[in-house]
Amino acid sequence: MDMTTRPCSGWNTARKANLSTVVQREWVYGYLSGLSDARQSQTGKDVFSLLPANEDIVSKLNAHCETHPEDSVNKAARELFDRWVEQR
Repeated sequence: MDMTTRPCSGWNTARKANLSTVVQREWVYGYLSGLSDARQSQTGKDVFSLLPANEDIVSKLNAHCETHPEDSVNKAARELFDRWVEQR
């Protein structure tokens, strides 16, 4: 399995070329689901319900990647996750 971190610039390129929008959406949903499960196992708190709708998640990730193309997609998703969970 290729564990290479993917840059936001690659996310932007694929999105703008409409190459993998569905795959990207499902990937980020799975990534955040995993973070939610990990948080719950560490703290006992179920935070999954604190996340916005999937389309809102993708929209925020797209915006983040546009302004921070040097970030990794994982880092961007994690920062958004932390913000959503801490806000509530």
